[in-house]
Amino acid sequence: MASPRPFLIAAIFLLAAGLLLGFAAKGAGPLPGDLAVTRGLQSVLPYGDHVSRLWQSLGNALPLWPFIAVLVTLVVRQWNLAALFAASAFPIMVYGETLLKPLYGRPRPSADLVTIYKASSGLSYPSGTAMSSLAVFGVVFYLVWRLSRATPLRISNWIGVGLVALFFLLTNLARIHVGAHWLSDILGGWCFGGAWLAVCLAVHEFWLQRKQATPVPTP
Repeated sequence: MASPRPFLIAAIFLLAAGLLLGFAAKGAGPLPGDLAVTRGLQSVLPYGDHVSRLWQSLGNALPLWPFIAVLVTLVVRQWNLAALFAASAFPIMVYGETLLKPLYGRPRPSADLVTIYKASSGLSYPSGTAMSSLAVFGVVFYLVWRLSRATPLRISNWIGVGLVALFFLLTNLARIHVGAHWLSDILGGWCFGGAWLAVCLAVHEFWLQRKQATPVPTP
C-alpha cells in the first residue's frame, strides 16, 4: 500500500510549476520554444490531408474522455474507480478554465504568427483539454502502476501502456497543430491537472489504507 505523502508532495511541486509558468505567460504571446514547436508541427504535417484531419479529430475528442472513462467503469461496476475518474476530471473541467484562465488573460495564438486551422474562443492558458485529459490518462497510469506492484506485467502490457501514452501525447499536440494553443498552454494544463490528480490519488490511497485497516465483522 502506497503512502499518500508522495502524491501530496507531487501536487505541491506541480502546482508551483503551473503558477510559475502562468506568471511568465500572463497576458503574453509565445514563450521561448512555443513558436518553434507550432511552426514545426504545422510544417511537418500540413493541414488538409487525411492524417491531419484524423489528428484534429482526436484532439477534438479529448473533452469526451472523462465521460467515456466514467461510463466504462460504471458499466463494469467498478464504483470506486468511477468515483476516482469523476473526482479527478470533472472539477477541473467545470471550474479549471473559469477560475484559472481569467487570472492569466493570455490570448490564443494569432494568425500573424502561426496558421490557425481551427479558431477557438476564449483565453489560452492553461489548456482545459490538457487538464482534463491528463486527469483521465493519469488515473489509467496510476492503476497500471498499482497493478504492476502486485503482479509483474508482461511485455504486451507495457506495450499497451506505451501506446496509451503515445495517444495521450499526440492528442494534446493536436491542439497545438491546429493553432488553438501554445506548447506552454499544454504544459500549464498538465501541471494544474496533475496537481489536482495527485490530490485525488492521495485521498484514494488514504481511503484504501483505512479500508484495509478496518476489521471485517465476523458473522
